[in-house]
Amino acid sequence: MSDYVCLDSSVLIKLLVLEEDSENAANLFEQIAANRQTVVLPDFAWAEVGTVLCKKVARKLLDSEQAEVLWEEFNRLELINYVGDRAIARTAWRIAKTENLPTLYDAAYLAVAEIVSRQSDEVCIFWTADERLVNSLSNRDNVKLLKEFTS
Repeated sequence: MSDYVCLDSSVLIKLLVLEEDSENAANLFEQIAANRQTVVLPDFAWAEVGTVLCKKVARKLLDSEQAEVLWEEFNRLELINYVGDRAIARTAWRIAKTENLPTLYDAAYLAVAEIVSRQSDEVCIFWTADERLVNSLSNRDNVKLLKEFTS
């Protein structure tokens, strides 16, 4: 088992907000903590999580006080290590082009997992709740769909 795991912002949101597969997200995070793994994220992941919370307030799915509490809860999550450098950007660009991804956001998470795997000589699993993303990718054994998580 790797010392590292990468979580998509879709998984992080499910840790904070009760949605479909939130229980899987909580169980996954508990397993990560029990295994003393480090969650690696692209350095902009905090902004993605915050943006989703802001959009939920705008859509009246959360009130501003709830969003504030969830934002603080997210910022208190331990085990998170933000990763960002030019290698991530270059690798994300390559992955986006190879996998025909329309944005670099998803590719950046994949790039973090790829680079951490290479540097640690261990497979860094990337967990996402985005089924469309998983189905669009070519053979990437390190990409896992949250709804398929079993503890």
